[in-house]
Amino acid sequence: MTIKTAVFGEALFDLIEQSDDQLSAHIGGSPFNVARSFAKQGLDTHYLSPLATDRYGERLFEYAVSEGIQLPADNRSFLPTSLALVYTDADGQPDYRLYRQSIADLDIDAQQLIDLIPEDLALFHTGSLALVPSMVDVLVPCFIELKKRNVLISLDINMRKGVERDNEKYIAAVLSLVPFADIVKVSDEDLLLLGIDTAPLEGAQQILTQLNNGIVLLTEGANGATLLTSTQSIARPVYTPTVFTDAVGAGDTFFSAFLAQLLRGQQEASDDNSWSEEALIKALHFGLMAATLNVEQQGCQPPSQEDVIAALKTR
Repeated sequence: MTIKTAVFGEALFDLIEQSDDQLSAHIGGSPFNVARSFAKQGLDTHYLSPLATDRYGERLFEYAVSEGIQLPADNRSFLPTSLALVYTDADGQPDYRLYRQSIADLDIDAQQLIDLIPEDLALFHTGSLALVPSMVDVLVPCFIELKKRNVLISLDINMRKGVERDNEKYIAAVLSLVPFADIVKVSDEDLLLLGIDTAPLEGAQQILTQLNNGIVLLTEGANGATLLTSTQSIARPVYTPTVFTDAVGAGDTFFSAFLAQLLRGQQEASDDNSWSEEALIKALHFGLMAATLNVEQQGCQPPSQEDVIAALKTR
């Protein structure tokens, strides 16, 4: 039986400044990266955010179709595609400016989103730039409907500087959505941007207390990841890449591959409402290997299920 997933959140273009002051456009957006990865993992993947009718929106539409991502009919917006200007600051470090006002992927209301939810859905994923104050009234009714249907909800906190002028309002919006989730990913950097300045593990445990028998994944870059439940704390290091190219999309690839493997394990289990320690560890390793394969490539290049399985056998 095919596992059906739905993803909601930004699909955008990164405009990366080149040495000659030209801009190079690349498809991006954390939720869209997750949708790409779900499709690579063989899941029946539906992307529910509206796409623009501008040139970049057409490119996103064509790319989604080519990747095997299902798109609802007539889910287009006359608002523009969101952009992220990526440039190098005075210290030589990458910096960015987000263009997120009046854009296509947020051009939807609660009932429209609920009407797009596929039947027999196993998991609904969102996060990142969708977790802003203006979207709370859209996502909360959707989450309530998903709970009625016993659909798992995964949330990637993925905080971003400069998304909202009122940072406290932004933090409050994110934290108000966390209790609806079953599985949450949060990084050490996310915790600091949420104003949680304790040790990362303690901060992740604070997030866990907001969930109802849920899972929190704490990522700490090169220091690996820790999986937390009410009864378990499982930490694992990263798999060392054969060559490190860049970390673009590594977190998205890790979380999506983890979720895909967890869903496959749930499908095989007799109890649909819990996971064994063995299944959790298997999914954690699967996600970590997927992330390693991703950083060996340029940009976000999520691996297939077969690629991850092969790598786990040989490394």
